Amino acid sequence: MDERTGDAALREELLGLETALARRDAAAIPGGYEAVLHDDFREHGASGHVWTREATLALLAGATPADVDLAGFEIAWVTPDVVLATYETAGARPSRRVSIWVRDGDRWRLRFHQGTPR
Repeated sequence: MDERTGDAALREELLGLETALARRDAAAIPGGYEAVLHDDFREHGASGHVWTREATLALLAGATPADVDLAGFEIAWVTPDVVLATYETAGARPSRRVSIWVRDGDRWRLRFHQGTPR
């Protein structure tokens, strides 16, 4: 697939997934958190802590919904199966964020995420 084909649709799909994750809304993610987090998922938190997939799933399982807004959401192709997403969040903890999404069959899975306080 040409990387430019479907950019707008992919942007909206990834924005929806990022928003659902930020707001702790598993119902908005087809298959839930387990389906969207890559088996090798890692997050480098603003605290310096590195979160594994298992730790992140445990945290999300007990999380209460959050009121988070995303702004300036952009995507950039790294390869035909890898996309970099960047954006900022507002709310209680405003930050700059970056995610790496990888195509896994017919779906996109989050492989890496990092947040930096603003």
